[in-house]
Amino acid sequence: MTDYFKSLQIDSSALTTKEIQMVNNWNQKHKAEEPNISLRSVETQEEYNAFYAECKTLLKNICILWEDGESNYAGICTNGTMRGKIMFISHEFLCPIPVFRSIETFQKAVECNKISDLYPPQLEFLSPENNPFDYPSNHKTLEEQEQDMSIADKLWKDVLVAKGYDKTNLLFSFIQVASPDQLSRLKQYLFDNDFTYYILSAYKFYGHQEDSDVLLQLGRENKQYRRLLKELGASPKRILWMEKW
Repeated sequence: MTDYFKSLQIDSSALTTKEIQMVNNWNQKHKAEEPNISLRSVETQEEYNAFYAECKTLLKNICILWEDGESNYAGICTNGTMRGKIMFISHEFLCPIPVFRSIETFQKAVECNKISDLYPPQLEFLSPENNPFDYPSNHKTLEEQEQDMSIADKLWKDVLVAKGYDKTNLLFSFIQVASPDQLSRLKQYLFDNDFTYYILSAYKFYGHQEDSDVLLQLGRENKQYRRLLKELGASPKRILWMEKW
């Protein structure tokens, strides 16, 4: 069997034996195909090298192995709280987002044509009942729920002490992984423009109820979120044809 990692000179030292075997099996199974989601290839290596040079710090704990036709990537987190998770990184949104809990569930979603690209899930438009991703998801076993709540707790502790980009990265991961019971912690970041939309989208996905006065205040200060805020229960007063937030 061809060693995929040697063929592209990819350092696999941070991966487990099982992960290496699964990637090699994936390569063997699909190398004659041309799917939209595939392992990185020699033909796209130059494009990837340019992406890596620009985002080296961003990718320090991620072994990038997959790509799609839109210059988005996916890889295995190799260290820390998210170890083993499949992270998506979009060329439009340069922040690693946990999307699948393992290679196994990622591969199943790809092979069953449940996903067709590596763009991170857009929570606002996801259907909780027809959702191919592990994160977010409200269809988990009890063991998965306990594991993910523990991961989210660790991420939150790291969020509280982190600074700068590290804090941003950790907070986006928390938004993605957190259970419905943990979403209330995000209230303190609701008025931070970097996170407002993503927090509101997570609220919508899980049906989280936020204080109506807080939602109205958000609407007064952020016209662009008013439609989403009304979906979450905000009820601005109406004076004739005008809404008063």
